[in-house]
Amino acid sequence: MVCDTVIYHPTLSKLINFLDNGAGREKVLRLLQYLSRFLAAQTLSPLAKALQLQFSTVRKFLRFLKPLNNIQNACRLYDNKLTGDGAIRIFSIIRQLSYAGYLTLDQINLFRILRVIPTTNVTGKKVPKWCNWCWLIALVSGMLAEIRQVRLSQSRISALTQDETIEKDLLSKSYKDRYTASRKFVWNAIDCFMVLNNLGFLHYQDGYVSLAGVFTSLFGLQDTWKAARP
Repeated sequence: MVCDTVIYHPTLSKLINFLDNGAGREKVLRLLQYLSRFLAAQTLSPLAKALQLQFSTVRKFLRFLKPLNNIQNACRLYDNKLTGDGAIRIFSIIRQLSYAGYLTLDQINLFRILRVIPTTNVTGKKVPKWCNWCWLIALVSGMLAEIRQVRLSQSRISALTQDETIEKDLLSKSYKDRYTASRKFVWNAIDCFMVLNNLGFLHYQDGYVSLAGVFTSLFGLQDTWKAARP
């Protein structure tokens, strides 16, 4: 009886569903990758460095062909011209296409690591740099969309609070939209800190960069956990 209670507990069922999809496993591996990177920066441990590289490589396998998903999302946003804010739609399309470019270039990094393609000046230096530029463009586009969403939500909140016949459900949704956009802005800003260090615009120690990765990995884990079926 006790065993059945544990086995069929909703939290355990949700954990199984969370780990049963690629997104959940990828988020867990991302957290482990940046934790290993932080330990490697602090202790100079060869084991931590090796684990970081292994986690990074496995994540690249899990994201194989994922650019197709981003391209499809961009096409849907482009076709959906009659709903939503136009500026947010444009920024979101740029974001999706930039992520598609980032993930496509990252597949070249995977093939180089596996020695399917040779390590040259292009595959070893230029491709990782282009990869980071695509990531940066995606993040900046996302931040611009989130700023726009915060402004729209705030305008809606101001209008609703001045209305005597206030709609509580709509007001609650507006507060939720503002919070979600603000949280995502912070998330992207932290990732921007990492990318700017990768591109050489900032020169913070690797420990700070890896901690930033830990924080954004926790954000991603939280969202993926909420989306998992109980």
